[in-house]
Amino acid sequence: MINWQKKGLILDTAKEGFTHASHPSMIHIENDKYLLAFSSRKNKQSHIFLSHAEVKNNEIKIISENKLALSPSKPGYFDSEGLLNCCFVKNSGKFYIYYSGWQNIQIGLWHCDTGRAIADPENLTAKREFEGPVMGRDKNNPIFAAATSVHVDEKGNWKTWYNSGLSWEKRGDVWHARYGIHYATSNNGVDWNCKPGLIIPIKDEYEHSFGRPSVVFWNNSYHMWFAHRGTKDYTTYRIGYAKSNDGINWVRDDKKSGITISENGWDSESICYPYLFIHKGIKFMLYCGNNYGESGFGYAIGEND
Repeated sequence: MINWQKKGLILDTAKEGFTHASHPSMIHIENDKYLLAFSSRKNKQSHIFLSHAEVKNNEIKIISENKLALSPSKPGYFDSEGLLNCCFVKNSGKFYIYYSGWQNIQIGLWHCDTGRAIADPENLTAKREFEGPVMGRDKNNPIFAAATSVHVDEKGNWKTWYNSGLSWEKRGDVWHARYGIHYATSNNGVDWNCKPGLIIPIKDEYEHSFGRPSVVFWNNSYHMWFAHRGTKDYTTYRIGYAKSNDGINWVRDDKKSGITISENGWDSESICYPYLFIHKGIKFMLYCGNNYGESGFGYAIGEND
C-alpha cells in the first residue's frame, strides 16, 4: 500500500477572469522539466491551459505563464461548450493531449466525448487533430465516452480506461448522470475497440459516478486511482483504488487509496481527479480539491508502508 503525503496546493486558477484549476496532468520533456496541462473555466465553459513545470527536490513548481492552448469549438461541434483535460501520451516524438469535449443538449443534460490534440511543449500551444471526436457515443457507449487514461505498451498497443455513461436519473428538478469505468483498445490511438461492461464494480445504490481514472504500470501490475462519489453519508468525491495483473480484470480496494480529504482547507470537502506519474523513482499524485477543482489542484508524494 502507498501512503500519500500531501505537499500542498499548486494552483487555484489559470489567470484573472477564470475560475477553477482542474484535471491536471504532466508529461516529461527533459531533465526536471515537464509539460503541465489543466482546465479552467470562464463563463461556465472550460478551456485547456499549458504550462512548464519543474519537478525537483520532491517539489512541483510552475515555472512559466499559464498559456491558453485550447478553447471551445464552433457551435454544434462535440466540444463547443467546454474542454476538460484528460491525459498526455508521448508517442513517436509527439505529445498528444486527450480531452473531453462538452455539448449541452437541454437543461441539465450533456454529451461528453473524447478529442485529441497535438501539443507543442516548448511554445505551449496545441492544435486539434480532428474536428470530431476520436471516441464518442456508439453502440457500446450510448450516452458519452471520455477517455481519461491512455497508454501505449511496448508492443505499440494503445489502451484506455475511460468513463462511459450508464443512465440519467432525475432527482427533483435536477438531472444526474450515472457513469462508470470501461476499457478499450486501439492500434493507433484514434480508432477504438470498446469492450462493453464495467471494469470497476459499483458498490451500492448510492454510488453513481466515477471520475478520471489514472492508471500506472508499476512492479509488473496495473494500479488505478480514480474519483468516485455517492454514499449514504456524503455525496462529494473521494479517491479510490484498484489493482490488476492484466489491465482488464480489476480488484477494487478503496482502503488502499492512501489519501482522503483534509480536516480543513482547499481539499477538506472533496478530493478528486487524480493523475499519477514517477520522476526519478519518486511517485507523484496530482489531484483536485473542493467543488470539482474550484479551489485548485495540488500534489502528494507516495511512500510505501
